[in-house]
Amino acid sequence: MMSGNQAFMPSIYGGRYLYSKEHNIAFRMVEFLGKNLIIKNAKTFLNGKNHDILIENGVIAGFGSYEGDETVDACGKLVTPSFVNIHTHLDKADLLSKMQPHHFGKSLEENRLLLREFKNGYTVNELKARAKKVVWEFIENGVTSIRTQVDVDSSGGLKPIEAMIKLREEIPIDLQICAFPQEGVLNETARNQIEAALELGADLMGGLPLVEKGDDAQLQHIEVLFELAKKYDVDLDVQMDESNDPRQFMLPKLIEATIKNKWVGRVSATHCISLSTQKKKVADETIGELAKAKMNVIVTPSANMITRFSLPENVQSIPSNSITLVKELLDAKVNVAIGTDNIRDIFYPVGNCSMLREMHVALTSTRMTRQDDPKKLFDMASVNGAKIMGVKAGLDFGDPADLIILNGESYAQTLNSAPIIPTVIKNGCIICENNIEVKHG
Repeated sequence: MMSGNQAFMPSIYGGRYLYSKEHNIAFRMVEFLGKNLIIKNAKTFLNGKNHDILIENGVIAGFGSYEGDETVDACGKLVTPSFVNIHTHLDKADLLSKMQPHHFGKSLEENRLLLREFKNGYTVNELKARAKKVVWEFIENGVTSIRTQVDVDSSGGLKPIEAMIKLREEIPIDLQICAFPQEGVLNETARNQIEAALELGADLMGGLPLVEKGDDAQLQHIEVLFELAKKYDVDLDVQMDESNDPRQFMLPKLIEATIKNKWVGRVSATHCISLSTQKKKVADETIGELAKAKMNVIVTPSANMITRFSLPENVQSIPSNSITLVKELLDAKVNVAIGTDNIRDIFYPVGNCSMLREMHVALTSTRMTRQDDPKKLFDMASVNGAKIMGVKAGLDFGDPADLIILNGESYAQTLNSAPIIPTVIKNGCIICENNIEVKHG
């Protein structure tokens, strides 16, 4: 199920530059229908040569040598599908601007309590303004599709959902809204609010079993998620096992429920960190079951690494975090994608909206040093996330022209270059250009 901004984005683009003082980004708006775009001198690894990419009617129409009025020169740099940020929290984005010194340095559990204080001051316009600012930062960093987890609970009510629905009509990229039960789903009020959010326009439903107290309540949380998902015919994106605590391992139960409820291929599990703390036999069996259930796994490297937890003295683990078994999941053909998670808020007080940075953190923390790993990382940040969103992405004839010109001639060189995305294209329209001269070493 896909929601975007169809009214804002006709399929054919072209025309003059407009300048957004609000976001300090140059971008093109539609002016003339029937205008095509040619990306000159692009590297795509087709036939080992550079070539032009012809874009017609918002899709890739050919590779070769072309002439036309509307062109952009890739200068021999790599052109790839644009980035998909499959997991972020736009309703919390840039809360850093409201934080005081005593708000910093808390554990995950303490931060969840602190968040309620901020929600008491939420307004729809303030939420939308913060989120819109961050969306444009994502665009500048090559993101043209976003799935945002949006809190629905007794503290913030439906204001965050209402703000994101309004925002969706004001931005030139795809925005998918996931109703996220930050405070659980077991009481009647929480459940009613989630249903109201789905009826209001949320595209799918999130989940957070660990917010419930005790294993039985967490299992009941999972049951309610599937009950509502089937009632509203929506996909599920559930945050699972967010710490190194080996006892927090509900992932097998989510897999079991996915198969039992015949929701195969419609469930994503985000984080899955404690998978990396299990014995190899258990981890391998779980990964095999993930593949059978056609479940997606979403990692949020930077936010995962910074999170601290409160652990009892008798648990042998470390209070700082790790990332799930990315290489093993990929080797088992599980679809793994990357999101940024929180951007400058209570849970993660830094963040520059860069998917390239997330790839760096993923590479380092999971030791992805094999020769083909840079390509796998780019797929995780683009086509793998697009698959989860139900968005077509690629570099074949007929694929949507959602593309970025990178700052390197290969995946590895791009990761070793300044983290700049020179050109961002959505549906054949240049929506952002970062005209910064960068020299490669």
